[in-house]
Amino acid sequence: MFLHSARKNLRLYARLDWLALLLQTVLLALGVFFIYGIGQKAGGAMAVKWSRQIMWIAVGGLVYIAATLVDYRTLGKFSWVFYLMGLITLAIVIPLGTVLNASRSWLNIPGLGMLQPSEPCKATTLLFAAWCLSHPVLKHSKIPLPILAAVILAPPLLLIMVQPDYGTALVYLPFCLALLFVNGLSWRWIGCTLAAAIILMPIGYTSLKPHQQGRINVFLKTPANFLFLAVSPLLSENQRDAWQNRQEEFFRDTETLGGGDWNAKQSLLAVGSGGFYGKGYMQGTQHILGYLPRTVAPTDFIFSVIAEEFGFIGAAGVIALLAMIIILACRTAILAGNDFGASVAVGGAAILATHTFINVGMNFQAAPIIGIPLPFVSYGGSFMVTIMAIAGLIQNIHMRRGTEERQHHHVQLTP
Repeated sequence: MFLHSARKNLRLYARLDWLALLLQTVLLALGVFFIYGIGQKAGGAMAVKWSRQIMWIAVGGLVYIAATLVDYRTLGKFSWVFYLMGLITLAIVIPLGTVLNASRSWLNIPGLGMLQPSEPCKATTLLFAAWCLSHPVLKHSKIPLPILAAVILAPPLLLIMVQPDYGTALVYLPFCLALLFVNGLSWRWIGCTLAAAIILMPIGYTSLKPHQQGRINVFLKTPANFLFLAVSPLLSENQRDAWQNRQEEFFRDTETLGGGDWNAKQSLLAVGSGGFYGKGYMQGTQHILGYLPRTVAPTDFIFSVIAEEFGFIGAAGVIALLAMIIILACRTAILAGNDFGASVAVGGAAILATHTFINVGMNFQAAPIIGIPLPFVSYGGSFMVTIMAIAGLIQNIHMRRGTEERQHHHVQLTP
């Protein structure tokens, strides 16, 4: 029996998505490569961050393997347990968490360091939401899917916003919309959601804290200037003066709000100064001279370091690798053979795409600076373990694609 089980496991692991695994490994290695370079130039505590990153990759690798061991359909049946565990850790943060960057989002775990519970909660919420939204009993009940999704999403989102960490909370919405889309969300609901979001944007802005408003102002300043330049030939002199005065008044307090555009400007300079081929490894001046703060260079702004040192070629290469991993996750969704597997894979792809889009956009001043790391590349423990868990779940689905479809309750039998 042991030999039979071993052969079965070997056959399963032979069905891994080897291309996705290779691309993920390349990105992990690139992350360590650049974190090492940043640390050697910065010195001090930064010099050992690369070794801690390797430790987190090792922990993430164990989680990756663990996520492939048990059939994902079995994991789905117990997803409510993981979901509740995630909510408990988020609740513990409120009274016991450590405040960093004006947000009580971290737990100090002896022996491990700082843990951000909102990160692993992405994986647990994804698994539970995918299970519920794809379950035939719930899917075809009288409860509309958006209402069910809102009930599942509300507890983690509220706990995260209390911290407050609106940047992390934002990532939960795209993967939830992706799950709804895969499971048959009607265009009527999509239109209502978009309309509600547009209407609530001004209200949401006024409810933000000053430093959060400042970050959004930094993002809005450049497109607002371009819009003014584009429209000004059509306006009278009085209208141009009035528009310009209102615009200057709106953005005047950006620095005092705490959103200062220093990081945004320096990351954009780093990206632009890299040119086509870059300045060379460990030759980037923006982070070496401290213009791009060394504390954020290996985390939120590692992409700008890559762009400065390896130019357009290196930056485009990283984006291409991430895009291919996202496409492969979508391919796994197509091959899954059941709604649950497809939902998890698409939701995981949505999380990867959201992080990639926002992080790269932050470095180009094309998105607000909200502290979103780059998958597989940025320095950090909580996010590394989370992204490896999601990647492991997608591998789990790929390994078991097309197996036991008729016996699984998510497959819809044709009449």
